[in-house]
Amino acid sequence: MAIIDSLKKISDTVWELPASYRENMRVPARIIATEKLVREMEETVYQQISNVAMLPGITRYALCMPDGHSGYGFPIGGVAAMDVREGGVISPGGIGFDINCGMRLVTTNLTLDDVQPRLKEIVDLLFQRVPAGVGSHGFLKLSHSDFRDLVEQG
Repeated sequence: MAIIDSLKKISDTVWELPASYRENMRVPARIIATEKLVREMEETVYQQISNVAMLPGITRYALCMPDGHSGYGFPIGGVAAMDVREGGVISPGGIGFDINCGMRLVTTNLTLDDVQPRLKEIVDLLFQRVPAGVGSHGFLKLSHSDFRDLVEQG
């Protein structure tokens, strides 16, 4: 049976591979995509996202975005949140070695004890200084149709 046959349709754009799919999955894996995109994804994407669902400390779901394709560990387009109190890992190379391809990694020598008391202030400053969201200083204008094609097809 193909992996895609194991997916449960949650909504038109959310598909779930249950944690029961493989013995060591700690959480379900969810694919965020249209049915057409889900069917076009390589089988290795499903294998890789189920591997991510086995990582120590993973919380809630292993996620794969609509641009999901085969990666080095995580699928490209894979997302996971880890809880360090549950043995979670930090894996900046989980999706391979193309950090800066639409993402950033910033390292510091700060500890949780350093950051925790000022977390709200830090988050507010990041939000103010890092362009994010619709219309945040972008120069590209897209029609509704072009935008829909972009988010659905890449």
